[in-house]
Amino acid sequence: MGSDKRLDRRNELTGRDFERFLTAKGVGDNCSACDSEHTLSIAVNDPGESELGDAPAIRLIRRLHDQPNLGYGELMQVCRNCGFVRYFRDIEVLAFFDEEADNG
Repeated sequence: MGSDKRLDRRNELTGRDFERFLTAKGVGDNCSACDSEHTLSIAVNDPGESELGDAPAIRLIRRLHDQPNLGYGELMQVCRNCGFVRYFRDIEVLAFFDEEADNG
């Protein structure tokens, strides 16, 4: 049942969810490339121009070249100043919410 819940969570992860994960883990929003403060934003899919926090977080899927059935997902932050991109593997993000659900 945990894997079904995890699969569903991948499809509904929002910008606000990802922000909650980053905050809980103590990850800031300063850019390590250009040293700008508070410029890293969460990339979301927002075709309807809804509120940023409620929009689905963009999740990139990386496939292994020699084994296309294998891969991993990533969530990202983008610097509004220089365009630097910082990635977070989705397994840890999803595990955080699974653990939160199990404890709640």
